[in-house]
Amino acid sequence: MGYPYSFPGGRLPLLVSSTAMPWIQNSMYFIHSWLRYAVFLLGLAAFFYALLGLLKKQPYQKRMWDLASAYTFILYVQIVVGFFLIFATTNRFLDRYLGLHMILSMAAVALAQMTYSTNRRRPREERRYGIHVWGVGLSLVLVLAGLFAIRDSIFG
Repeated sequence: MGYPYSFPGGRLPLLVSSTAMPWIQNSMYFIHSWLRYAVFLLGLAAFFYALLGLLKKQPYQKRMWDLASAYTFILYVQIVVGFFLIFATTNRFLDRYLGLHMILSMAAVALAQMTYSTNRRRPREERRYGIHVWGVGLSLVLVLAGLFAIRDSIFG
């Protein structure tokens, strides 16, 4: 009996055969790879907009709400595509570095969602930029840590 389970040929069964439909695996990898740039751009835009609003002591604006919403949404899309890529087209989900990548990515999306939801529950006049500075900033740090768990560079 192999660790943790034994499958014929020592491989885990795939949900989608990578030999029958390689275009699915290639497409998902392409989408997942390019979405990281959208995640970084939206994350940086939301972070710096919140930081600027906090430093200038401006009243909370709808644009901050939209940026936080877009950042959270694109993180969710990235997570779903990543899960599909891992569980449906590869046998690597027991790899510890990929596991760390998954855990850090899920923590990042949870933190982004908590930041967005916390401000959503407040009346409009009580919403603050500070929660976005901390939430989006820490979420971006977790995204970068997750990326560096499997890659040497953001752009590689």
